[in-house]
Amino acid sequence: MTAQLDMFGAEPSTDDSLVAPAITLRLASPANETEFAIIVTELSGNKTELCRVGSNPEAVAEAARRKTNPLGRSRRTPLYSKVEVVELKP
Repeated sequence: MTAQLDMFGAEPSTDDSLVAPAITLRLASPANETEFAIIVTELSGNKTELCRVGSNPEAVAEAARRKTNPLGRSRRTPLYSKVEVVELKP
């Protein structure tokens, strides 16, 4: 355990409490983070916001483009007629 404490530059606790001190990690500032919305157009023409993603929106949009409805044994129709990636301003 002392090797782990030395690795992070922490000092061992001297009191007998069972509660460990809370460590707060700050990953990224919310003001700098760009968010994307995936907007789909259904076959009926209705537009719906499918989801919001923080990174890699094209992969999510591509997965939505591949969604299909089965018609019988071998036929399939696309679930959405159009899939858009929209950048949301913070």
